[in-house]
Amino acid sequence: MLQKIPGLKMGSKHIVISSLKESFLLIKKNKKVFLLVFILQVLFFLLIVMVNVYHMPQILQSAKDAIDYAEALNINPQTANIDMLQKKNPLGEDPLLISRNYDLIIKNSFYLLFSIFLIFVVINGLIWYFSSNINEKGKNLFSLKNILRYLSRFFIIAIILSVPLYFFAYALVKTSFSSFLSAKPADFVPLLLIAAIAIYFIYISIPILDKIKFKSLAKKLFSIGTKNFIPVIISYLIILILIMASLFLIFYLIELNLFLLLIAVLLSIFVFAWAKIYFSVVVKKLSGL
Repeated sequence: MLQKIPGLKMGSKHIVISSLKESFLLIKKNKKVFLLVFILQVLFFLLIVMVNVYHMPQILQSAKDAIDYAEALNINPQTANIDMLQKKNPLGEDPLLISRNYDLIIKNSFYLLFSIFLIFVVINGLIWYFSSNINEKGKNLFSLKNILRYLSRFFIIAIILSVPLYFFAYALVKTSFSSFLSAKPADFVPLLLIAAIAIYFIYISIPILDKIKFKSLAKKLFSIGTKNFIPVIISYLIILILIMASLFLIFYLIELNLFLLLIAVLLSIFVFAWAKIYFSVVVKKLSGL
């Protein structure tokens, strides 16, 4: 399959294939570290589900209460005038209900996003740390100093990453409601393109956060991303295809067989954990580290 891809040079092909082999070899040689990565990946998804299960019903309930109250008002000029003559509030018996529910939606949305960001930085940061350093031995790998150093840099990267992700979400929402707004879907294509480019380069930096000086990171990842565009994109596509395939398998089995569904879930988590190791190998090969 790789031989048929236009523009894929032998060197690029070698990096993609050898990295695939090396990623599984690293897992085989470092089973305990990979088991830790796998457990952290499980914990990451569990925590994400938990915070969503806690906050999303409150957000949806507040939205429902506000919408139901607004629809029940059935305001029109004639009824509004009658209510005013009868000294009734045209906004109903509890005119601040919509405002209160709006405040609750904002508060719970903030708590939800903050919780997800915190989980992403701490748990996903640890996953990337152990994945990109899986071949390290002994004290170096589990050194608290090394872990905190990596997480502090990962925190900065996560903040930068949240900006293009926000633009993705903003453009998606705007496009979804384009029929109600003057904006057209085509108006947000440049915004999505900028966000995609930013994410492309940011993820290249994650496996080498603790391998080079932070001030040289931007220059290094720009060099890797521009000079090795083909192998990086191929690696992204391989990861994306495998993740999509594992998620499709979960959705396919969700109502068929509980045991097979559990196997599919574990396989999907394995893919997410493996993908970080594989991409770390690719980036290190391309960066010469």
